[in-house]
Amino acid sequence: MSARALPRDYRIRSGRTTVLVLAVGGGWLAALLPLWNDETIVGWVKLLVAGLLVVLFGWLLFAARRCSTSADLKGITVRGMTRTRRLAWEDVQDIRAVPNPSAAMARNAPKVLSYAYDTDGKRLLLAYVDDVHVTVEREIDLLRAAWTELRGEDWEADADAARRIRRQHAREAGTARATAWITGAIVLFTVLFVVFLLVSG
Repeated sequence: MSARALPRDYRIRSGRTTVLVLAVGGGWLAALLPLWNDETIVGWVKLLVAGLLVVLFGWLLFAARRCSTSADLKGITVRGMTRTRRLAWEDVQDIRAVPNPSAAMARNAPKVLSYAYDTDGKRLLLAYVDDVHVTVEREIDLLRAAWTELRGEDWEADADAARRIRRQHAREAGTARATAWITGAIVLFTVLFVVFLLVSG
């Protein structure tokens, strides 16, 4: 695949929007009910807090639907909750998929995330280019092919940026190993504790 496959647009799936509505709405109700049932709080305060929560709820839904990643002949554009960032193809130093270190902490979180790296070696999260929304390997291959074709014949990798990217990946790999060891130790301790209780009982 190459630039002929562009433009590409990545957005939240409709099913994920429903999950988001239920999660945020449930959190909103959980926060509001104790406040509303507390008779020591005056009515106008309850109305104010409820109004603020409704505004926050609406903004979160709007922001989630606004967020996107798009790739065209000029580069990659990522629209976040508060700002939009654009990387021209010639400014991209790398495009990679990496494991999500916090995937184990959230049930529906993606296990693989994707990033583009700029000339400073800083990474830009490619919103919705993850294993929940797309086939990551296919999309990364497509984006890398377009990048190779469109970055220009005189493009050269920046040695400092490449070094920063390697260091960042080494840190992430170390964090992933440490997380795996800690998780394994917790599971082992839990199993041994249960066995001890059963045997001693």
